Amino acid sequence: MFFDWTLSTAVEAEYGPKPVMYAAEALERDMAEALSATGEKNRILTVKDDALGEEEWRVCVSPEEITVYCGGPLGGAYALYFLGEKYLGVLPLNWWYGKKPPRREKASVPEGTYFSAPFATRWRGWFINDEVLLDGWSSTPAQRAGVWKRAFEALLRLGGNLVIAGTDRQYDGELIDRTASEMGLTLTQHHSEMLGAPMFGRRYPSLEASYGKYPDKFEALWREGIRKNAGRKVIWTVGFRGQGDHAFWDDDPSVKTDRDRGAFVSAVIARQMALVREKQKDAVFCVYLYGEIMGLCRGGYLDIPDEVIRIYSDNGFGKMLSRRQGLDPGRTDAMPGDGEAGRKGIYFHAGFYDLQAANHITMLQVPLDMTVRELETVLEKGAGVMWIINSGSIRPHLFVLDLIASLWRSGKADPAAEAERHAREYFGDASAGRLLLEYGEASVSYGPHEDDRAGDQFYHFPVREMCHALCRGDKYVERLLWVAPEKDFRAQAARMAAIARPGIGSFGALEKKCREEAERLEGPGRAALSDSLLTAVILHRTGCEGLYAFSQACMHYLDGDDLQAFLWTDKALRAQREALSAMEKAEHGMFAHFYRNDCFTNVALTAQLMEGMRSFFRIRGDGPTQYLWERTYLIPAAETRITLQSHITRQLNDEELARGLRDEITPVPAETKR
Repeated sequence: MFFDWTLSTAVEAEYGPKPVMYAAEALERDMAEALSATGEKNRILTVKDDALGEEEWRVCVSPEEITVYCGGPLGGAYALYFLGEKYLGVLPLNWWYGKKPPRREKASVPEGTYFSAPFATRWRGWFINDEVLLDGWSSTPAQRAGVWKRAFEALLRLGGNLVIAGTDRQYDGELIDRTASEMGLTLTQHHSEMLGAPMFGRRYPSLEASYGKYPDKFEALWREGIRKNAGRKVIWTVGFRGQGDHAFWDDDPSVKTDRDRGAFVSAVIARQMALVREKQKDAVFCVYLYGEIMGLCRGGYLDIPDEVIRIYSDNGFGKMLSRRQGLDPGRTDAMPGDGEAGRKGIYFHAGFYDLQAANHITMLQVPLDMTVRELETVLEKGAGVMWIINSGSIRPHLFVLDLIASLWRSGKADPAAEAERHAREYFGDASAGRLLLEYGEASVSYGPHEDDRAGDQFYHFPVREMCHALCRGDKYVERLLWVAPEKDFRAQAARMAAIARPGIGSFGALEKKCREEAERLEGPGRAALSDSLLTAVILHRTGCEGLYAFSQACMHYLDGDDLQAFLWTDKALRAQREALSAMEKAEHGMFAHFYRNDCFTNVALTAQLMEGMRSFFRIRGDGPTQYLWERTYLIPAAETRITLQSHITRQLNDEELARGLRDEITPVPAETKR
């Protein structure tokens, strides 16, 4: 026997708190997309069952009715999302792939009882961070609010229950937090925005950000954050960092030793907890052992109460290590220790931003088996109390977010099986899963460690740093010493070229496979693969080409060959333009303008600098008339033997000259000239 689910089915709530009503609204939208026929009137009814836990549910199906028994608001929401996925084909990330469920007249739900499964982690969610693409994509406040609602819905469909909704959002943060809370998500805070308080530097830009000097001002801001979130489900973030993603002693150098810094942070944590408990006696707290705080913790300088959830952080490249910052390599062990006291969780990056080598507009580039191995170890170490995953702007990171959600649900994941499932569900063919696995294998290694893998920022920040140093006449690029330690510009450029070159081949081969796979796919699956994986692969391949080409340009310039520098910079510029074209192709339909605010990797800025450097090399080498190269290589010899005038036609612009020279002169790798 079956329950016939048609457009005549009503979704009714005997138990109807806001999270359940949001999910019911989503289920009705799912029905409108997936079903086409009407039938006999029947219903899906939500009912409270106090015997169930807060997130638990039980669905009883008879031919007349589907009864959803809910332990709490989240249990009811999860059950309704389960029904939409299981019987209407509405997958958790469908909207973010631009996909709709297959349309049918009705859905037949087998009679029986279905139960929720326990989660491997207690609190699990996203830090929607560095979300500049989301802001640029949405043109109006209403559109922006709609995007955030869809983000929270996707998180809930994946089994999430926790969110940090953006970073330092002065204009719409309260609206977004309220929406997330109403949809059933627990709120928590950025590791630089303790207790959800406004940043001290915003309120008091002319004052030194010193708690020692201005305790009353800091505490007034903390109380403001506490009042704002009073009455909501919150995990309160405590601790103390600087006015940005750095150590507080960068802003307040008066606290000089690690022992004093640890004692200072410990005292601040105790004070923050006391302020929260004035409003909420049963408050839950967490502290991020991130960056410099991890060093203080492992040094034994922090006094953290056992009740505070300790959040251990990865380095942004899939390993539980302290992150690299500037020229400091980091790499302090950040895996939760077996003997360490207290409750434990993790902060892990699917998307990252470090101004050096991170992945911001592309998927995490490390091998998937390494990522899964690391997260399974985290659970073995007892750090399943709280997982907060940096989701960036979501769309570039969909597969990794899906993979991590499988881990927070069951505690285990097989990378190959997960890749095949994801490809089958979203691309329409499980065989495309092998390409998701090959993506991490194709990535460029820039150091000795297995996680030293280049994300999209690696192709752009070093190039721009080389431009800056070259125009200044610097002997070496100081900001590249973390990856190219030679204090010699040419040697650094040679190293960067050697790092980038293998990626041209590996990503080029993967791109060919992706294009062939896309051609085999039909309908929305083709667009889903092309807009996500293929776009990321093109951004990596062109990134490698651009970095390699400009490194060659720098070496030729330093060798005194401005013409070759001009030609190689032209190759770098064409690579950046191809990357911009790939991003534009992925911006069709509902995703129009998605990359409009690519301000963190900023491919367009790199292209702009390549245009400037191409002009710079021409100004140096093409003579004061800007006609020497044209006369030498593009004008017939008969026209150049007799010189009555310096030239008789308008000089070619940089683009025209480059286009002509491409066919006449072969760019030669600088290494071959030595």
